[in-house]
Amino acid sequence: MYNRLADFIIENLDIHDISVILEVGCGKGQLTIPLAEKLKENIKDFKIIAFDACTRPYKGVLDTLKGKIQRRGLDKNIVIVEGDVRNMNTINDESVGFIISNELFCDLNREGLLKALEEFYRILKPKGQMAHGELNSISENPAQNLLIMSDSHSLETLTSEYEWFSPFSDEVAAFMHKIGFKDIIVKYFETAVHLPFKDAIKQLKEWNIEPGFIEKHKDDLRKYGLEFPIEHVIFCRK
Repeated sequence: MYNRLADFIIENLDIHDISVILEVGCGKGQLTIPLAEKLKENIKDFKIIAFDACTRPYKGVLDTLKGKIQRRGLDKNIVIVEGDVRNMNTINDESVGFIISNELFCDLNREGLLKALEEFYRILKPKGQMAHGELNSISENPAQNLLIMSDSHSLETLTSEYEWFSPFSDEVAAFMHKIGFKDIIVKYFETAVHLPFKDAIKQLKEWNIEPGFIEKHKDDLRKYGLEFPIEHVIFCRK
């Protein structure tokens, strides 16, 4: 999925004048690595700043990413930075040409999302581009509904209380417009990920979903599995 998502992002952006890319909420690098490898095919010199808070439930993810970078020989292209997207004081004003994220906004409440977008506006160069992906919070079938419901039963969240599975694209677009971003466009990416029963149980445990939720819905999980909803990707410029 992440290889296809990297292609989708590249196809919808003008990447030829980009030298510095900021990926916020990079996690273990599921998108970072394929994006870097695909960019190497088109751009001679570029740098990706892989930025993450590295707090629970993501403790240690940057160490995992560091190992992947070394094994893939991407040390010259990817720099890891630990920090909070709501206050990115380690990143200079107007210093990056492209900001991307995938499933970052779902870990922020509305106040945090607004602060993060304000930081992105400060950091982005004039006419710089952004692309932010989030899973749709409206299910199309029982398998997607199970995945969406499970999110509210996580034992670990970044925010003090559960607010949303993911923000609606029109609300994010409204925040972007308020801050000053332009050319805001929403496009849709087919995740095409379905997990049968055993894989679904394994994934829910990795996400640290309440055991009670898993037990309660075990019959439905056996019948339907889990399926990732379609993803909306919001593109815009400064």
